Amino acid sequence: MKKYIAHRAIFAALAVWSCFTVQTALAGKPAPDIGHSKAPIFTTTEQIVFTLKTDFGDLWKHRAPPNAEVPEDIKQFEAPGQLSWTDSRGKHDLPVDVQLRGNTSQDARQCPFPKMTLSFKEDQGGKRVSNGTLFEGLKTVGIGTHCGGKPGSSERFHRIWGGLSPHREALIYKVQQLLSIPGFEAAPSSFSYIDSKTGKGPVEPNPSGFAVDQPMPGFFLENIQTFVKYADGKEIRAADAFLKDPGKPYVFTSVANAEKDARAAGSTIDPIDPKGIIRILLFQALVGNYDWHLRISPRDVADSTGLWNIKVVQAGGNWIVFPYDYDLAGWVKSQDFALLDDMDVKFFKPGDISQVVAEFKEKRPAIEALVDGLANEDKSGAQSIKEQISSFYRGLDRRFH
Repeated sequence: MKKYIAHRAIFAALAVWSCFTVQTALAGKPAPDIGHSKAPIFTTTEQIVFTLKTDFGDLWKHRAPPNAEVPEDIKQFEAPGQLSWTDSRGKHDLPVDVQLRGNTSQDARQCPFPKMTLSFKEDQGGKRVSNGTLFEGLKTVGIGTHCGGKPGSSERFHRIWGGLSPHREALIYKVQQLLSIPGFEAAPSSFSYIDSKTGKGPVEPNPSGFAVDQPMPGFFLENIQTFVKYADGKEIRAADAFLKDPGKPYVFTSVANAEKDARAAGSTIDPIDPKGIIRILLFQALVGNYDWHLRISPRDVADSTGLWNIKVVQAGGNWIVFPYDYDLAGWVKSQDFALLDDMDVKFFKPGDISQVVAEFKEKRPAIEALVDGLANEDKSGAQSIKEQISSFYRGLDRRFH
């Protein structure tokens, strides 16, 4: 996370939407589930505790510095490990490589137990070891961890510890899918962790000091490599990205200029559907997420890069725009940020905004039903989310009656 993002500029940018010749793309519009793998981990109903064994001490020595160029020895570091579990098919022990991921969350003061990516190795015959398991077809998969086992929260960004955050964040990904917004699939799970050097649960570094000697909530998450593979596309990066990797297309400047940006990269795309962008804006307000930025108009105030916690993937003749990363959202932190209060809607196209608002209202019961599922394990979190949902819909009624 670069900084706290103020969304007055974002919503104000939508006010000039109608000044640009951006029309709805009726043909070739991507399906909401585009980019999703068919890996059974994202659909199974089995209650499974996964065990991840690796050298956590060595892994945590390779935390990336936030908002800075990552040294090669950290960027390339992978700790060998083993992912084990038992399901209806039997017992599984898969060799994996483990990497840390995240930006500011890799700071031990933010997440003593940071997020990870698992890479499934190939066997001697060249086949992926994940074949025939819950992770069929996956080369890599993310783990959203509990961040910190000690009760409380981190300094500055107040990331929630104590095992409360993962399933709340996984719920947000489920709601995103329900609202027909493209994105990553998530699977809430539980994890036991074993340090390969001690044979015991790892001890989180200070300021936590928590001994992870019991199963902890977490979730599996698709990543951009998987999305791009199954969308048969390529990722598009912001032209003004802070840090750049060679060989990546850094051409995105704004939603309004998407067709021009694509032509500069030698491609032709359909216009981006404004209703798809409105869905993203309302969704971020619904879940209380301020940690993102999407430059809609070239006139937007440059308080961040053109894309922050937003992905753009070119698939066929479309640029698919979608959000991700919700560990600082109000639903996760049990805090209502009331982002709808800052929306300037006087220049919105009435037909577009009315259609999306109607969709959100129609899907409210289904959204709340998903929250009810969380209440079985996190009653206080579910109650807070329900209150935030009510606040959001009251805001919709005030502004779009």
